[in-house]
Amino acid sequence: MPIVTRHDRTIHHSREGDGPGVVLVPGLGSGARLFGTLPRRFARAGFTCAAIDPVGLQPSSPLAGGLYDFVQAAHDVLAVAATLPQPVALVGTSLGGKVALTCAATQSPHAQKLVMLCSSALQTPRSRRVYRWFELLCSEIEGRWLGELTAPFLFGETFLNQRSAVVDDIVRSTKPSEEGRAFMRAQARALQSFDGEALCARVTWPTLCLAGGEDLLTLPREVAATAARIPGAVHECFADAGHSLLLESAAAFDRVVAFLRAT
Repeated sequence: MPIVTRHDRTIHHSREGDGPGVVLVPGLGSGARLFGTLPRRFARAGFTCAAIDPVGLQPSSPLAGGLYDFVQAAHDVLAVAATLPQPVALVGTSLGGKVALTCAATQSPHAQKLVMLCSSALQTPRSRRVYRWFELLCSEIEGRWLGELTAPFLFGETFLNQRSAVVDDIVRSTKPSEEGRAFMRAQARALQSFDGEALCARVTWPTLCLAGGEDLLTLPREVAATAARIPGAVHECFADAGHSLLLESAAAFDRVVAFLRAT
């Protein structure tokens, strides 16, 4: 598997396909495994797709001091983007969307498009409560229960009802290690102080912000409010999908591909 080294940080990632680059940036507590077959789907659509294991999650290097830093995470993503065929798009889900937004605000030449999936740049009292809830889940609850306790919020009502066997499989496989729980805890703490509103105004890349109409973690109106603050951003909401948007909605995946192909 490819590795990029930046200063004292080692960033592991997968890589599949040929064509323009796509970097998948995972959400809270997650790495490349989060995306399942998505890298292969992007590869079949004509892209070189890299899915990142963030610093703090093996086999990438540990977090320095156990603290998660959005700016450092963004530069890690851009270091991976620099190795891919141009033009490169960053596709970030949930927390990963905030990382990708931070990348875009640097106006780096290593990427040219931004996709934020079920991700908001804006801090609210409600969102801080959500992030505090995640911090407590990975601090106070045994890891074996994490999948059970988060599944009702990670997926929309339609997916939970129609694809219950898939959800059961995901729940069974969600058994984070102590290192993984510590990484999630560090990210959840960092989220409680993240406010990306000022970053939005600095974005000059074409941007697509997609929401799930059944998302209970990042509300559709929070995604819409983020898009409204990014110059020229396009916003769409998929009514029958929740927080795991590209897993739940084939139409959302097709919309991302169309956006990436557009000149």
